[in-house]
Amino acid sequence: MSETFIGTGYRARILVVDDHPATATTLARAISQLGTNLDVMSATSGMDALEKVEGGSVDVLITDLMMPKMNGLELIERLQAHPVGRPTYTILITAYDVPGLKETARRLKVNETMLKPVHPQQICRAIEKMLETTSRVQEPASVRKSHLFKILIADDSQDNLTLMSRYVQNEGYGFITASNGVETLEKVRSEMPDLVLLDVNMPNKDGFEVLAEIRKDPTVGHIPVIIFTAARLNPMDMQEGLNLGADDYIVKPFDRRELFARIRAKLRVKEAEDIIRKRNRELSILPEIGKELSARFDLNELLSIILRRSVETLGAFGGHVLIVNSKETPLQKSFYVSDGSSQLERQFPRLDAILNHVEETREGLIINDVTRDSKWQRLPGDQTRSVLISPMLGRDQLLGLLVLEHEQTDYFTLEHLILLEAIASQAAIAVENAQLYSSVAKEQQKLAAVLQSAADAILVFNIDGCLSLLNPAAEKLFTDYEAKLGLPLAQGRGYDSLIELLQQALAGGKPITGEFAWPDQRVFTALFTPIEEGGCVVLLHDVSHFKTLEKVKNEFISMAAHDLKNPIGIIMGFIDLMEKVGPLNDAQMGFVQQIHGAAENMNELVQDMLELAKIDMGFEFKQEPLDLNSFVSDMVEGFRPQANAKEQKLLFEKTSDDFIVRGDAVQLKQALSNLINNAIKYTPFNGSIDLSLEMDSDAVLIHVMDTGYGISAQDLPLIFDRHYRSGDERIKEIEGNGLGLAIVKSVIERHNGKITVQSELGKGSCFTITLPRAHLGQLPTDYYHDLSKPDSSNGSLGIRHST
Repeated sequence: MSETFIGTGYRARILVVDDHPATATTLARAISQLGTNLDVMSATSGMDALEKVEGGSVDVLITDLMMPKMNGLELIERLQAHPVGRPTYTILITAYDVPGLKETARRLKVNETMLKPVHPQQICRAIEKMLETTSRVQEPASVRKSHLFKILIADDSQDNLTLMSRYVQNEGYGFITASNGVETLEKVRSEMPDLVLLDVNMPNKDGFEVLAEIRKDPTVGHIPVIIFTAARLNPMDMQEGLNLGADDYIVKPFDRRELFARIRAKLRVKEAEDIIRKRNRELSILPEIGKELSARFDLNELLSIILRRSVETLGAFGGHVLIVNSKETPLQKSFYVSDGSSQLERQFPRLDAILNHVEETREGLIINDVTRDSKWQRLPGDQTRSVLISPMLGRDQLLGLLVLEHEQTDYFTLEHLILLEAIASQAAIAVENAQLYSSVAKEQQKLAAVLQSAADAILVFNIDGCLSLLNPAAEKLFTDYEAKLGLPLAQGRGYDSLIELLQQALAGGKPITGEFAWPDQRVFTALFTPIEEGGCVVLLHDVSHFKTLEKVKNEFISMAAHDLKNPIGIIMGFIDLMEKVGPLNDAQMGFVQQIHGAAENMNELVQDMLELAKIDMGFEFKQEPLDLNSFVSDMVEGFRPQANAKEQKLLFEKTSDDFIVRGDAVQLKQALSNLINNAIKYTPFNGSIDLSLEMDSDAVLIHVMDTGYGISAQDLPLIFDRHYRSGDERIKEIEGNGLGLAIVKSVIERHNGKITVQSELGKGSCFTITLPRAHLGQLPTDYYHDLSKPDSSNGSLGIRHST
């Protein structure tokens, strides 16, 4: 600052920056009253301030510390490197008297740091002093030695002022004086004394008025005030003074030792209260830092902010952050305070020993002298002398380390460590959130890529059945109708089958599959998967081509099987005639029997192929009442000769219960025949086959249990596949085409039932058919008579028809 500020016509440029517009404007207005040679500007953010100084430098910068996006320290750093020149005088205003803040301010050559609440008069007084002493370079306030307690003596008597000033000075305190009420208030606000000795009778404003205004002002309301007077001696006056907030009331004449004993007591209390206020200001910075961290999800940017705020808050010259829970290589980041000098190229320090120590203890660490502690592995040119380390602890693991450096030994204290651990705790939460956000973002990108590139149509509906997402393949399906997000599919436009299945999935809360025709006659299979938080994902797969191929295949199989029946019949007929036209020797008889067996197997294969073709082609089947008691009993009797030939026990016991189902008797006979036939074939001589019925609330169960060879665990999932044959050596010689169980499964599923199996090698198998039970209300009225006797027309199948 040069002397051209005063009386030369030069207008000093002063910039006031505060993110509260009213505060910035009020303070700028108050400063502008100091003189006409001041050009005072105000800004409401760091970026706004930079724009204001584009045309030229400012002489004085007054800035708040905590501001969004760019705080006061960052603004000071930016302006110090500004091409048009750095501010000559800088005042930093903050509510956070945290350890190290003044040290950081000193590094940035901040001239004065003021703690909130700051009265405009205090700032104006500081600027006046600066203007009055422009010919000398003022030492930064942050590096002055700690001053003595400063006492303001307010008395309208010059003799009293002189006497009290001598007393105060002799006791080792600093002092300032005021001779009237208005001057007292001005000096309280501008000088911020540690204690006020206040006379009551003074001109302009008496002591009680001054006291009332002090206590109303949050900036100075905490300063202790002792009233001393020789005029207002009435107890009511003393009570009034104490009620207004006086800390003590002393009547003149007084004992000097008693007065200073009381002063010392009040100053001890104030010192303790100042420590508490200071600690509160320290803690109050944490929500501000937390708010700044929570607004960022980019991990690199977040780590930069964590480092900068930690270094600035605790007065370090540099800092490092190491993230060790990264899926890739550990993340490392460093930050050093710029002091305007050239910076050496700094390497990231080796923190292995410190990391091992923190992993074991899960506690922070202070290294007072790195030259005497082997945990800090110094690098060439390392200026570090003391180090502060705090772990960043996540929910269940160590995330990393936060490390601060200082060029002085024994700089960091326990107070620094406590505050850094609090910052590290908030930083750990922010880092985990950023990592989670990054992970979710990557997963969303993958999902978006899958949705965009998926050939199958994917539709997502919300809990109300309205569309919330369509992938490109799904959008292409709607050629004659615009499917809009946020709305349900329209009824009566050809999508009713899809809507009906969707409603079933939403109501049931379980995945379901279905098949339906699209308006353009394409056939789709659909998987409806409900979402836990509500809604449903629908995957549509176009199977039109496969349906066409299947139809052609079934027609071919049906035609081929039908055409094969005649030659097979002719072969079997001529085999029977060969025995009648003349005697055959033993060799010829063996050949005939082999031909006959092969023809029977071929005939069975053709019959099975025809049966499967009918089922696949969706031939209509009958829905008639069927009494399983009679049905199974007749089936068992039909297979008894085959079981007797192997000396097997074929068991079934009829009951008096009504095991009634509705279905196609011919198809069910085919299914049950396959099960009984297999049980006999795959059960050795002298084994047993046991059939039984079981009633459930809504179903009837048919159990076919044998003591046969059993089925291996690896074969069980495959036995219902077409043409599947087990590789078990014990059954290789048993004839079979692998279609029997496939027919059983198809028939039972067509009857809305299911087939299950339990088996153990060497102990046998149990196949269970589950069919929906036909309740009496579903049967014809004349069916209710004598359910225990089979109808004469179809008694062998256990069927009864209404006449």
